[in-house]
Amino acid sequence: MKKNYFKKKFSITFPLSVIDRKDIVLLIGFILVLSCSITGCGSNNQQQSILPVTEPIARENPAQEVPAQEAQNQSVPEKVETEAEAETEAETDAPTPDVSSSSPSYLGTWQITSSTFGAYSAMSEEDCSALVGTRFEYFKDYALYDDQHRLDSPQYCESTQTADDFSSIYQGTSLETLGISRDSIQVVAIENASGIGDTFYIKDENTLIIPWDGVFFEVQRISSDS
Repeated sequence: MKKNYFKKKFSITFPLSVIDRKDIVLLIGFILVLSCSITGCGSNNQQQSILPVTEPIARENPAQEVPAQEAQNQSVPEKVETEAEAETEAETDAPTPDVSSSSPSYLGTWQITSSTFGAYSAMSEEDCSALVGTRFEYFKDYALYDDQHRLDSPQYCESTQTADDFSSIYQGTSLETLGISRDSIQVVAIENASGIGDTFYIKDENTLIIPWDGVFFEVQRISSDS
């Protein structure tokens, strides 16, 4: 009876112990797998845990550069406006041009100092001497000529005559006779004026030649247009 009881008891308990050990091993393995999944095991899991951290950092850099570029673009119009204002101030501060410097050189007050007879003349030496000292005033507002004849708002018509044309007009009197060694000379005629001084030649900056009745009167400057 004891032998049979031992055999029955051993056959019953032994399978239970084997099953319990398997369950324990499986339970321990499950616990290990679960703990690794929670805490993170191995290099691959560590890299996966780092990636979510580095990706937001890479996304922040472009967001920081965009405002910098927009700030540079916004600063460009301010520089352009500053340069335009500087140019405007430079134009405002620039001195106004001298009007008198652009005026014709013949404007001013003149006086007869001498005379030269041409090839043909209708005046005597006494008549020429009587005109020495006669004054002429040529200005933009008025012209004074021919024994104080006045013309308001005169129109000065400027042109150039060659030496040949001059000799042809005055019947053989040349520019060299008047002490002018040029191939041409500037002539000024006052529109709607009639009398001595209504036409004159510019010998130089301070000397005019006024032709009248075959005589060429040399006129010297007394004052300039001011």
